[in-house]
Amino acid sequence: MSDIPVEDYGSNLSSKLNSKIIEIEKSINKLNGILFSKIILSDKQEIKEIHIITKENCNPKKITRDIESILIAKYNILIDYRKISIAQVQDEISDTSRLKISDIKVIFDKDNLSVNVKLENCNRFCEGIIECSNWGNNVEYVIAKATLEAVTSFMNGRFFFQLEEIKKTTLDEKELFLVGIQLVKPDGKECLVGAALIEEEYNRSIVNATLKAINRRIFM
Repeated sequence: MSDIPVEDYGSNLSSKLNSKIIEIEKSINKLNGILFSKIILSDKQEIKEIHIITKENCNPKKITRDIESILIAKYNILIDYRKISIAQVQDEISDTSRLKISDIKVIFDKDNLSVNVKLENCNRFCEGIIECSNWGNNVEYVIAKATLEAVTSFMNGRFFFQLEEIKKTTLDEKELFLVGIQLVKPDGKECLVGAALIEEEYNRSIVNATLKAINRRIFM
């Protein structure tokens, strides 16, 4: 923990702490739901403002509490919550032109694996079910595959998908899933790619990445 004493929210930041502003922003960016953060300092090298961009479904009060907690626990900084400004961004695709997650069930039964992914669009539901052997390292693939089965059902067989690859990677110290899919058409194949941050609900993140790849294409 930093040796900066816990003072009022207007406490001066030492030159040492000032050099850690980027590190602090990266720590804030790792909090669930936060997409971007920017710390503004005053002429006196005090924290003047903290600007946050989050997803539209995040609770601003919880985000504020999380920021206060990480600042005091990791950096020994006490900040007035009124200095935290939160903006929420909406998804680029409207609710009426995308498939959303309704439910996910992953069941392990000894050497067997059962995955049921339910999707929804405007009160119309579809599901993809896959039952197979549990290899231990095939769960992520099967969840993505079940998602594509649900999409194919929703589109009444007008689209067929081939799951090429799913993997975890890191971007700006955040973990995310990347999903590569081939859309199979009468005139050939089209490559689709989707990405989603890995959040608390691990399995949901896999479905989200898969849907990010196909939603725009099937609702064109």
